Amino acid sequence: MEPNKMIVNNSAIFEVIQNAIQDQAVYGASYSLQSNSLSEQHYIGYQGIGLDHIALTSGLEYDLASLTKVIGTTTRILQLLSQKKLALKDEIGRFIPNLSYPELTVEQLLLHDSGLPADIKSAGYSKVELIDKIKQSSLIYQPGTKTVYSDLGFILLGWLIQKIDGDLAQSLQENVFKPLKMKKTGFNLKVNNPKLFVPTENFPARGGALRGTVHDEKAHLLGGISGHAGLFSTLADLNNFVSMYLHQGVFAGHEVLNSNCFSLLKSYYKNGRTLGWQRWVPTGLKIWHTGFTGTSIAIDMDQQTGFVCLTNRIYPTRQNRDWLKWRRLAIGLFFAEPEVI
Repeated sequence: MEPNKMIVNNSAIFEVIQNAIQDQAVYGASYSLQSNSLSEQHYIGYQGIGLDHIALTSGLEYDLASLTKVIGTTTRILQLLSQKKLALKDEIGRFIPNLSYPELTVEQLLLHDSGLPADIKSAGYSKVELIDKIKQSSLIYQPGTKTVYSDLGFILLGWLIQKIDGDLAQSLQENVFKPLKMKKTGFNLKVNNPKLFVPTENFPARGGALRGTVHDEKAHLLGGISGHAGLFSTLADLNNFVSMYLHQGVFAGHEVLNSNCFSLLKSYYKNGRTLGWQRWVPTGLKIWHTGFTGTSIAIDMDQQTGFVCLTNRIYPTRQNRDWLKWRRLAIGLFFAEPEVI
């Protein structure tokens, strides 16, 4: 890492996040910056307004939304690949029955070039009906020809993990969160104190601003457990995840990811993506991902630094999209070079 590079970017990122809060893009943000020799956490602002005007502190639970895809699902898939229990060219129909597209591969699902649509309407469906709708969804383009970010692909990958390991939630706990000492991460966490869960969108039909109940409607219908969304976590737990990446897959002396996984991630660059993750630029390995609720993670394997930023940007409504531009700016400052789009 270049001398003081982390410190120089730190002040600029801090200013961006402060400006975003002053601009009312979000009410607050919990974020961290770390390297192999430095780790700092910041808690700025509040959970919300009115009764939700509660100062942000350490230990708060955030609905990770699509960070579930990389923190949980991608991590376990990479482990299964290293253990030879799975191959990138394996067809999904080998693991999941009754699909209208059994020929899609694990690789295509991870790269979001499977041909599956970005999403499907889920309102009004039961769990059984939604599962059937996902399995019978039609492809919207020839696999491998386009990149369309799709929740459906990662729902399928979650089912694949379940098929191999028996239970998705238990698998992620045993294979990812437990070795990483992420004690406050998981699906359907107990809500003994709602104020420890940062609120998301206000849904009168679901009892108001959601606290500790998954926001994503598909994940909600699937019982709160899915490969695409549903995880809750804290800033401290996510820092452990980043630390594992910065140490080439090792955390507290335990190998969570084989070092070959990082070479594998680096070997893919297709329309700004690698397996599971987005890539900021084609060279090196600068990976990142975001979540609809306002969460983000960025890891620079070249400079050996990490940036986690957690907000509840859809509180009280998703109509406020102002945070998205501030988030992109902060991630750009972290990577210290323009994004290749």
